[in-house]
Amino acid sequence: MNAICPGTVDSPSLHERWHATGDFDAARKAFIARQPIGRIARPEEVADLAVYLAGATYTTGQIHIIDGGWTA
Repeated sequence: MNAICPGTVDSPSLHERWHATGDFDAARKAFIARQPIGRIARPEEVADLAVYLAGATYTTGQIHIIDGGWTA
């Protein structure tokens, strides 16, 4: 068993959060500017890790943090 711990991922709920500020574009730009890697994750990037782990039968008991450098 492994765990995938994603950071911020582009999603409808994240967009709702930005819309709630009243200025979607400004909120998005400010949020992205605070990301160590300079962008947020795409859902496909988290899915790629899940697919890899599904076939990595010798990898077990690990926590895989995929957060663009936040915990580095």
